[in-house]
Amino acid sequence: MAVQRLCTIEDKPFLRALWQRCFGDTDSFLDYYYDNRFYPEYTVCTIEDDKLVNAMYSFPVNMYIRGNIVPAAMLAGFCTDPDYRGRGYMSTAFEILINNLVDSGITVGPHTPVKHDNYIRQGNYTATETKFITGLADKPKIMPSYINFGRMSEIGKLYSVYTRFSEKYSGILARSLSDFKMKFMDLISDGGEFIIFEKYGIVGGYALYFNGVDGLSAVEVVYDNEETALNLVNALAFIADCKPLKIKLPPDSAANLAGCEEKTIPHGVAAAVDIPKLMRMVFKEDNIVIELKDHVCKLNNGTFRMNGEKEENKNPDLEMDAGHFMQFAEGYKTIEELLEEGNAVVNNKTAAEYLDKKYPKCICYICDEY
Repeated sequence: MAVQRLCTIEDKPFLRALWQRCFGDTDSFLDYYYDNRFYPEYTVCTIEDDKLVNAMYSFPVNMYIRGNIVPAAMLAGFCTDPDYRGRGYMSTAFEILINNLVDSGITVGPHTPVKHDNYIRQGNYTATETKFITGLADKPKIMPSYINFGRMSEIGKLYSVYTRFSEKYSGILARSLSDFKMKFMDLISDGGEFIIFEKYGIVGGYALYFNGVDGLSAVEVVYDNEETALNLVNALAFIADCKPLKIKLPPDSAANLAGCEEKTIPHGVAAAVDIPKLMRMVFKEDNIVIELKDHVCKLNNGTFRMNGEKEENKNPDLEMDAGHFMQFAEGYKTIEELLEEGNAVVNNKTAAEYLDKKYPKCICYICDEY
């Protein structure tokens, strides 16, 4: 019989062996990850036949939601031993993790599923979009001006670019300088590189990417304006040298490459963790009453005022499940859109119109996928 529980530090070598079997990452990346990103109290494992056969990872971060910084946990991977797949571990592991994150003070769990359908069953719905440029780009004749290959010693001067960039979006991580350096180390430990756009001593942007024999993948492109974005994208095409490329950008980016396809897709999702706490941080003084349902986290069930207070005596103005509330909270969907999709019940039209006017849609984007 399977036992599912929070991890301990003693599980570390068994978790690492399972990760390597499932994903095949390099030793250098695994050394780095398990020394710097592994938090036993944020990780759930499954033991069966006296073996560790399944794990669900997360680690603490901060996140912007409608300009407010809230405590979050990045859900950073789910893996199962190939011999033990199809046994239904995920639902229970996810429930254990989410309820433990409540105890850790977390409000939301952003992540990017490989298969969204697997997480819809857990009430996790799209909350961010991503634009991708893909294809075989013509190689520019020369590297664009003001582009340099980056060194770790230069990370500090890139941080202000990210902080200004991230303030434009909802659903993106609010990184400290330490978080920022850690993200670069995450990628560099696995063979990543980066370029910098620097003009007259002022850094305007950077791009983190992997460049291999099969193509170039840019996983984070951050910039101060569209001219900088276009320079970075063209520099990546130069580095790709006519190999296939895939460049990840925010949905409002106008950057493009001749010969390549541009496509904006629903990408990241938001797992509801502690909605009453999130309400207190984002909606503060609002008294609209909403009834929520959540089959994963009991805390989120019931009738609440938008300021997070439990409401026992008033009929709800709105009704929806916790996952669809997260879409509204982040600014990805309006109440009107949720109503039209059949994902909300509006008992008080005036209240719904008030919320949509006071809390309009945002540009929702996240660089991080793990």
